[in-house]
Amino acid sequence: MPAFVLPQFLLCGLLVPRERMAEALEWVSYALPLSWAFEGLQEAVVGGSTTTIVRDAAIVLGTTVVALALGAATLRRRTP
Repeated sequence: MPAFVLPQFLLCGLLVPRERMAEALEWVSYALPLSWAFEGLQEAVVGGSTTTIVRDAAIVLGTTVVALALGAATLRRRTP
């Protein structure tokens, strides 16, 4: 779990703005769901556009659904 969360935390834009990161790290950060969650929360606090907040929430929700589906697909089925 820490191997999955720590890179997201470092690349989400909380510590260093994504615009100031190296280009390769910036592109990687766009693939991580925590980046979109942070951006959506930042827009909500600042009073940004609703479409941006909804887009970011949809990306996080979609990532969650995909992760749950992959997890369910890889579980072993036990038959009594």
